[in-house]
Amino acid sequence: MEKRYILAIVLMALVMFGWSYWFGRNLPKPDRPKTTEQSSEAPPSPWDEPAIGQSRSTQPAESTRNQQKIQQGAEIQVHTENYAITFIEELAIAQRWVLKKYPNRSGRGEPSMNLIPATAQNCLSVRFFDPQLQLDAVGTTWKADKRELVLTDQNPQDTLTFSKQIGDNLKVFKTLTFYRDSYYADLELTFQNLSDQRLVSFDATTDNPNGYKLLWGPGIEADLLAHEYKSGKRGRYNPKNDGAKAYTGFGKAVKELGESQLTETVLWAGVNSKYFAALMIPDPSLEAGYQRESLKDNGETPAFDIAAPSEAASLIRPGFSLPPRKSQADLFRIYVGPKDNEILKTVEAPGNSAVSPRLTKIIDFGFFWFIAWPMLWLLNGFHRILRNYGIAIILLTLLTKLISYPLTRKSYKSMKEMQNLQPLLTELREKYRDDPQRLNKATMQLYKEHGVNPLGGCIPWLPQIPIFWALFALLGNSVELRGAPFFLWIDDLAAPDALFMLPFTIPFLGIDAFRILPLVNGLTTWLQQRMTSGMTPMTNSTQAKIMQFMPLMFVFLFYNWASGFVLYWLCNNVFTIGQQYLTQSKKSDQTEPAKTLPAKKQSQPKKRKPSTVKRNA
Repeated sequence: MEKRYILAIVLMALVMFGWSYWFGRNLPKPDRPKTTEQSSEAPPSPWDEPAIGQSRSTQPAESTRNQQKIQQGAEIQVHTENYAITFIEELAIAQRWVLKKYPNRSGRGEPSMNLIPATAQNCLSVRFFDPQLQLDAVGTTWKADKRELVLTDQNPQDTLTFSKQIGDNLKVFKTLTFYRDSYYADLELTFQNLSDQRLVSFDATTDNPNGYKLLWGPGIEADLLAHEYKSGKRGRYNPKNDGAKAYTGFGKAVKELGESQLTETVLWAGVNSKYFAALMIPDPSLEAGYQRESLKDNGETPAFDIAAPSEAASLIRPGFSLPPRKSQADLFRIYVGPKDNEILKTVEAPGNSAVSPRLTKIIDFGFFWFIAWPMLWLLNGFHRILRNYGIAIILLTLLTKLISYPLTRKSYKSMKEMQNLQPLLTELREKYRDDPQRLNKATMQLYKEHGVNPLGGCIPWLPQIPIFWALFALLGNSVELRGAPFFLWIDDLAAPDALFMLPFTIPFLGIDAFRILPLVNGLTTWLQQRMTSGMTPMTNSTQAKIMQFMPLMFVFLFYNWASGFVLYWLCNNVFTIGQQYLTQSKKSDQTEPAKTLPAKKQSQPKKRKPSTVKRNA
């Protein structure tokens, strides 16, 4: 690199850091976007209780009163080893669902993670499809049989029952059973016919399905980090995976059911974010359906700290017969917790333990999931032995490098052979610089004579691409790494490492802390590049200059990424350098460079034929 480029980089860095130091403290901090209430796509209906995310300016009188009940209603507290839950008695909905064992990493609000945002006003609410029945239900309130539940070793299981009477003929019970050390609760909805006649409001007909739906949402807490709050930008996670999803037992969990799936029984439905999920699991005998409630944003910016603020999930219970003086009890299991494979796979369906709801389908590792799942098994296996996910990542990286070593060695040998042919290729370019077609033909002939594949240095790397993307998805979406410490200042492998915070923030880059891992990773990238630069000749000086900037680009690219992934990349660089050193030291992998073109390819001067023209006498 020429001196003027180095001088330009140094001057830019001095200006950037100097300007940030003197003026960065006085820069206005981005305001946290305000929580906005959403408006429903459908016209306001008087039997909504309350309308999901509907703005107050468009709410009917009944919904406005229900909104006031949410703010002023009596609260009921439930405490287990894993949960701290707050219910609103009048509406029998969950207002807070705090996971005690998962800290709130944003540094704002509650110390533990609360999965229910302010917009989620329908968690465990019940809606009837019969308009008159729903209208009657809005006019009544629920009553609870307890004010507080505290589950302990002496009281490992307890129930909370809400009840209300709708009109003169129907009484509804909502009974929740909680367990001391579980991440799920059981819900039993009981409908009691108080009359001497069958209640047709529940009957399933062709024109009106009746029945009811159980809802959760809209939205779920996004689990943001402190620097994300500060910058107003979320990390590299793809938010398209957030929001409402359902699973029918085939394929993947989906946001919307296709036409072929509309008649299939739903095993579960709910709302999820990057690391957490709230899922409703019906008794398989109910043959429940699913609907995603999609809402408008009312022209306002959605709340920054809420994942999928316009989406709610509903389980649809088809119509059923309710004879005179009889009751119908429907069972559901409510899972609210981490997307942890070890926890999810133990959850069974209510009422029928033989049917597996397969909650692990809520974990999405992308296109190469079939590689990511065995890697997760290995990662957890290393952790069970070593009790440190950082060391487990190092061992997993080492294992993948050992498996790919034959391919890496083959790639190195091919690159070395290409390097040895560079003098001959240069000679050909000079010889045929005005004839590209002959140059291409002569070049391919040279490769053939020396047994060199010009793509041989790249092809062995192709099988390693799926492994890389699988690790990328695994380390970026595994809740096991959330809050998992490595050593010293690296106390969360799912967050960037921070040795200390800076007194300013570098504009445009969002750098507000001094991080070690990205800098060391940039250094190892530079070392690896130095070792391979001789084997990968550049076609022009511009390409060479760009490659020299690559280590610096990696520093800024990875600066705010999760330390677990940066640790993987760093170890991958170190192990790659080691592999290259071992390969270069092996005499069997060394080849002698070709100095000149083969003799049979060198052009020979043509002999002049004797003239046959007779000279004049």
